[in-house]
Parts: sequence; C-alpha cells; structure tokens
Amino acid sequence: MTNKLIKTIAALAAVAVVTGFGQFSQTANAQELELVIGTGSTKGKLFAAGSAISMASVLQGKGIKVYNYGTKGGKDNIKRISKKKRAINFGLVTAKDLSKAKAKQLKAISGLMALGKSKGETVLLIVRNKAPKKVDKGAYAAAVAEFVRVLKSGKSAEMIKKHWAGFAPSSGAADFKAAGVKLHKAAIM
Repeated sequence: MTNKLIKTIAALAAVAVVTGFGQFSQTANAQELELVIGTGSTKGKLFAAGSAISMASVLQGKGIKVYNYGTKGGKDNIKRISKKKRAINFGLVTAKDLSKAKAKQLKAISGLMALGKSKGETVLLIVRNKAPKKVDKGAYAAAVAEFVRVLKSGKSAEMIKKHWAGFAPSSGAADFKAAGVKLHKAAIM
C-alpha cells in the first residue's frame, strides 16, 4: 500500500512538472522570472549544452531561471519564438536557419550572441521580443540582460564546456546583420 502511494505521488509530481514545463510565470519572489530556451533534439550535444546553460542560470543568475526545452532544431525554435501558442523565450539557431526565416518571424526576434560552433556552423542565440503574459517589459529586458551576463561569466563557461566543447561566446553581429535580425539591447558587442 505504501509503495503504491509513493508511486502515485511520484507520478502526480511528474505530471505537474511536464504540464508546467514551457509555461512562463513569476515565482513567489516577484523578482524571479522563469524563462525557456529551445535547444534541439534531446539526443544532441546542444540539448546537453542547454541543460548546462539552464543549471548555470539557476546557480549563477540573479532573479532568473532558464529551463531547457527539447525542440526539432533551429527552424522549430524560430517558429516557437514567433508564435504565441508554442512560445519559448530563447532559441539556438544557425545563420542558415535565420536566412530561411520569414520576414514576420524575423520581426518577432532579436539577436543576442554567437555561442560557439557545432558541426562546423556557428550557433546563435536569439530571444523573443515580446515579454510573456503578466510580465513587465522592463522586468523581461532585465532578465534577458541577466541571462547574457550569466553566459559571459567564466564559471558558466566552465560548466557548459563540459557538455559542449564548442562553447565560445562572441558577438555574432555580422551573422545577425546578414540575416536581417536586429540586435537586442543586451547583445554582446
């Protein structure tokens, strides 16, 4: 009987986590904002890097928690950032993915930085322009800036490089400009 009760509670907890995953909310602390980064296939290196990025945001960030979300890749990340129903806040894409995006999609995103190389291509980090529901625009902008700060820190770099040897943050401004994507105010320059 006790085992059955424990299994039921564990199953309910798992369901709560899965259904809450991808939802944007402010936690009990009014300053803490939960955001989601779309990385790629759960079997790929970028998903593992996304998990390390998520851990770094929790350990090194102030007022933010960034959760990793497995997607179909860069094109899917662009769709999810630009649509309300399948929304994520951040996405990993390549310049090739951005060059194939529609003009309407490009208006919904901004560029933050180049994160490094994967399979010979530069991996770029993009962000959704619109703040999540019930989140102040200023608070959202501050959370994005804090996330960029975390990614630039040495401690975060050590954590992420253990999972993705190609992690090397840089501007990526030329790639964003070539694709017609505006840079976010918090972008690395």
